[in-house]
Amino acid sequence: MRAVFISEDANSKVTANILLVLITMILAALVLLMIPELDYYQPEDEPPVIFEIMEIYSAEPDYDSMIVLRNTGINMYDNRLLSADIYLSRGDKVCPVETFNGHDFISTHHFGVQTMGGSGCRNSYWCTREKVSLDLSDKSIRPGDVVQIDFYFGESTDVISSDTYTLN
Repeated sequence: MRAVFISEDANSKVTANILLVLITMILAALVLLMIPELDYYQPEDEPPVIFEIMEIYSAEPDYDSMIVLRNTGINMYDNRLLSADIYLSRGDKVCPVETFNGHDFISTHHFGVQTMGGSGCRNSYWCTREKVSLDLSDKSIRPGDVVQIDFYFGESTDVISSDTYTLN
């Protein structure tokens, strides 16, 4: 007579495989939840505020207008390659700024900006936290105007920075 051994150990490869797949999926989901969402700039998104309008001065009687800007970003920019367009709430384009390098600005044609000053335009780079002031032609900006400045870098037509400011 043959001896038959009954084993109490279960051998289920199917169950083990299902458990391994489920555990792997749960761990993958937990890892994905822990990774912060990466927010890459897309051209259809609003551009960030890298160059912030700190203050706008415009006083009676001739409304001599001055805009003070600051680089609030984390990078320094070659100011020869920076340009900007200044708009008013009326939809008027006040003036373009062809360069933010003070030495190059002197030799360019001025369309509404008489002078430029500040630490951001003195050297070749506009570094973080440095300011630039733009002295605009008289009667350019009046109280109640909303001013928007769009910045461009190089030959690109994509806006790299945009900021608005309401003059009270």
